[in-house]
Amino acid sequence: MPTDVLLPQWGMGMNEGQVVKWLKKEGDPVAKGDALVEIESAKVNAEVEATADGTLGKILVPEGTDVPVGTRLGLLLAEGEDASVLDSFEPYSAPVAPKPPTPARRASAAGRGAGRRQVVTPRARRLASELGVDLDTVEGTGPSGRVTEDDVRRTAEEGPAPAADSDIPVREVVPLTGLRGAIAKRMTESSRAPAVTLNTHVDVTAAVALQRQLVRDWRRHRLRPQYQDLILAATVKALEDTPQANAHIVGDEVRILDEINLGVAVAVPDGLIVPVIRSAGGKSIVELAQAIRELVRMSRNQSLGIEQMTGSTFTITNLASYDVDQFNPIINPPEVGILGVGRVEVRPAFVDGEVVARSIGHLCLTFDHRAWDGAPAAEFLRKVANNLRDPEWMAD
Repeated sequence: MPTDVLLPQWGMGMNEGQVVKWLKKEGDPVAKGDALVEIESAKVNAEVEATADGTLGKILVPEGTDVPVGTRLGLLLAEGEDASVLDSFEPYSAPVAPKPPTPARRASAAGRGAGRRQVVTPRARRLASELGVDLDTVEGTGPSGRVTEDDVRRTAEEGPAPAADSDIPVREVVPLTGLRGAIAKRMTESSRAPAVTLNTHVDVTAAVALQRQLVRDWRRHRLRPQYQDLILAATVKALEDTPQANAHIVGDEVRILDEINLGVAVAVPDGLIVPVIRSAGGKSIVELAQAIRELVRMSRNQSLGIEQMTGSTFTITNLASYDVDQFNPIINPPEVGILGVGRVEVRPAFVDGEVVARSIGHLCLTFDHRAWDGAPAAEFLRKVANNLRDPEWMAD
C-alpha cells in the first residue's frame, strides 16, 4: 500500500494548516527526510517531510487549500509498487457545512422573531448565554429551522451583522488569510474562554536601577539588558513557585506542565507571532535576554522553525514602548494565562514619610477562569510584582 503524507500537528493548539506549495511534483523521486510540501499554520510555516524512500505518486490536496490536522495530503509509492493502486484514492474534498446566513437572512431572522416561535435546542440556548449571543439574530439551519450549537457558534464568530454597503470609498481590502487569518482564528478561539483580567502597578525603582547597572556591565555579557528582560526573569520565578499557572486546558482537563516554555509576543510586519524560550526555568536574566534576542533575530529573518514557535506554556506581551498603561491581553490557547506589560512612569510617592520620585510599572494578567480562580491568579500577579520590587536575586 502507498505511504500516506499526512498533515502533522505542530503543537497542541494547531487544528488545521494551509497547503502553501508543493516542493515535489507527482512522479518525482524522494528520499526519507526530503521536504515534500510547505504548510502554513496558525503559529508557524514548516515543511512536511517524506517518511520513506520512493516516488511522490499522487497529490491529493492542491495548493491554497486549508485542511484539518491528520488530513492525507498525498501518497508515496515504494520502489516497484504498482501505480494503479493510486486510482482508489480521491482528491481531498472539504466537508460541506451548512450555508451560513447572510446579513440579510440574519436581519430577517431578527425581524420575524415576533411573528413565530423560534425553536432552539437546549444546548444551543445554553451556549448562546455563555457566548453572549442574541438568539433573535441567529438563523437556524437545523431541521425545520431549529437553531443548533453550530448556528450559535457561527453567529458568535461572525459578530454583529455588518451595515449595508455605502458609497464610502474603500482605500484597501485586507483579506483574512495567511498570518492575518491565522491570528483571526486564534483570537476567535481565545474569545470563547471565560477570561478575566487583573491590573496592578508596582514600584520598580530598584529593578530599573538594576537594569542600568547591568547595562554598565554589558561588555561582560555582550548585550544590554532591557526592562523586559527583568519581566521575563520575574515571571519565570513566579511560574516556578505557582505550578497551576504553567498549564494547558485541553477539553475537560487542566494539564499542569513540568517544563516552563515562555512565549514572548513579537510584532512583525504582518501581525504578531509568539516565539518560545524553551526550558526557561532556571535560566538567569542574561540567559533569558540572550534567548529572546536570538528569537527576535530569527523572526526578522523569517528563519524560526517549529521548535521555536510551538509548545509555549505561558505568554508575555509587552506594550510599554507604546506608552500604554493597562490593557486586556488575550490568552494564547491552550494556555491558561498571559501577562501584559505596560509602561514605566515616574511618579511622586511617600517613602519613609517623604515625597520622592519612584518608577512605577504596570502589569495586567488575563487568566482562564475555567482553570484558575481569582484569588490564586491574584497571588501569582503579586509574586511577579514582588519579584520586580525586590530584584536583588536577579543579580546572583
